[in-house]
Amino acid sequence: MNILSVSSYSLREQLGPTDLAVVAPDGREIRFTTDFPALVDIAEFPHLAADRFGVAGVETVAFQFTGPDDPRLDRFATESAAAGARLLNVAVDVGDLLTEDPVRRAADVAALTTWIDRCAELGSAFVRVNPGSPLSPHHGTTPPEHLIEALTGLGAHARARGVRLLVENHGGPSSDAGWMNRLLDAVGRENLGLLLDLGNFDVIMAPMMAALTGDPDGPPVPLRGSPELEPVYRGIEALAGRAELVHVKAHDVDDDGTVGLVDLPRAFGILARHGYTGPLTVEYEGTGGDPWARTRRVLDLTAAAFTTTS
Repeated sequence: MNILSVSSYSLREQLGPTDLAVVAPDGREIRFTTDFPALVDIAEFPHLAADRFGVAGVETVAFQFTGPDDPRLDRFATESAAAGARLLNVAVDVGDLLTEDPVRRAADVAALTTWIDRCAELGSAFVRVNPGSPLSPHHGTTPPEHLIEALTGLGAHARARGVRLLVENHGGPSSDAGWMNRLLDAVGRENLGLLLDLGNFDVIMAPMMAALTGDPDGPPVPLRGSPELEPVYRGIEALAGRAELVHVKAHDVDDDGTVGLVDLPRAFGILARHGYTGPLTVEYEGTGGDPWARTRRVLDLTAAAFTTTS
């Protein structure tokens, strides 16, 4: 029976300012900041999510906090427990483990180790890190040894702390299902698992990253329902059997309730064929309108497709 969950990222437009640093291929940090109003204290999100949505789990993202020492993290975990909503995952976007610079990579490993320890203290089931930067270029078909070594060490550390390390298809080469499968094979299941995001494949991520960085030569985002989205479903098919956590990604929810870009019922059918029974976390990426109502729509669509706990 699947656990239904929701990420605090879905309600980001009401949870206050954010500051995310993404590493460019040349090593520069590109910062993406928002000035969203703090209409709701993020520490109250688990209680509100359990009350309004009836979910059995919640997730959050590290860049919605000021850092691993932010006391709101403790309050978030306390509120989760009090609301009966399991803290499933903290998504950590730090550094670039694909960098060939050993000094930078060592610093990133140290920062991620701190976050792993923090997530273990919070009682999170998982901690998600990136196998590189979302802006990393594709470096051939085989993940480099230094990335495998870094993730093996981080995974072993997480296991010793009682939290499961995951990587996500989240831009760069990680959004290539073949590359991701080879990475998971190389590190081994003992130390690393997969967070499968239903919408983070190359055909969607490449144009979105180009738009974020202002690249005028980036490809266009495919239209909803277009044949250009077929690689998304092939990617889900290739990774579904390894997924331990799934992000139900909705890029848009129209006023009439239509959800896109990904055809979620079709994606759910692929998961079902692979016997997926793990957690399903809704991650609504749209902007404008009422994010609570639009997240509710995606949750309802997900619950209708699976037998879920709440």
